[in-house]
Amino acid sequence: MTKDDRRKRCKEVNKDMISDLPNVIIGHILSFLPTKDALCTCILSKSWRELWRSLSNFDFDDRTWKSKIIFGNFMDRFCYLHNSRENSITKFRLRVNGSYPSSRMSAWISAAIKDNLEELKLWIYTADHVPLPRRIFSCEKLVILDLGYRIDIDLLGVGVHFPCLKVLHLQELPMLDDHASIEKLLAGSPVLEELKIEHEDCESRNVLRICSSSLKRLIIRFPFVAYDEKDPGCRELTLDTPNLELLKLTDLVSEKLNMLQIPYSLVEAALSVAYKHVFTIQVDDYIDMAVHLLRPIMTIVKILRLCDTTMRVSFILILLLCLISPWSDHSLPHIDIPFTDVIRRSS
Repeated sequence: MTKDDRRKRCKEVNKDMISDLPNVIIGHILSFLPTKDALCTCILSKSWRELWRSLSNFDFDDRTWKSKIIFGNFMDRFCYLHNSRENSITKFRLRVNGSYPSSRMSAWISAAIKDNLEELKLWIYTADHVPLPRRIFSCEKLVILDLGYRIDIDLLGVGVHFPCLKVLHLQELPMLDDHASIEKLLAGSPVLEELKIEHEDCESRNVLRICSSSLKRLIIRFPFVAYDEKDPGCRELTLDTPNLELLKLTDLVSEKLNMLQIPYSLVEAALSVAYKHVFTIQVDDYIDMAVHLLRPIMTIVKILRLCDTTMRVSFILILLLCLISPWSDHSLPHIDIPFTDVIRRSS
């Protein structure tokens, strides 16, 4: 092979084939990279400088940037470029820990909310509350909605239409004390399969009703009750979820727990309940209520995890079901006792 042939062969091997692809395809490839890495490709050449605009997947976290100022300025540019036109953004995730004006953060979010949006995750750890743009409640293609901390949701006079929403996570939001808003979100999500609600400091004393025939996975965590001597009230949680397959319930807040329909499809359950001295009901009534909730669950699930307080509340029920059980001999429950106690039965 001559020197010219080798040079020609080397040139063919090192040919930049990616740059020859259409910008739409390159943008799609870049969407699989972490957003910050995808943005770095703009220094490769002039033709790559503006490719990041065509990305469909954005994941921003100001903790990964050297400066909050640089991050804020970049997000302002992102807002300017995407706010004035329909874009192809399908996934938008934003985690903010810095101090930015709420109006500024709200503009960033608004720029991403378009009709094509399929996934929205917002975790805002700031002093200011950020209002969630109302346009989100009419995003018909939205499949995943994950909201945490300083996001304000105002559903007054707003219709919720989520025909494709399958996953809804709500964590430490101010609206979690407004049970009517939660129920309105569920009513507007007819195909919802997974619901996760976490609230460390519950203040509302109304009845929370989780009603969904499509729900398969339900995770609720209410670990601490905010007690008011002037208005002790009585919190109540009602589950109307006949097709559940997974239930993880930590409720140290509700004095009444109701399950309207037995979910015969339930495979796994983890329960943590306990009587608190601030409750308005008597301890015996609470125990009767907890046993009434647990009895049908124990005869259905294959895996049951109980915390130590739940074990004490329903010890007699567990003992009776283990000794006088409808299960056959080969499927009697197996009990392990570390932090979370597990009862298993074979199908």
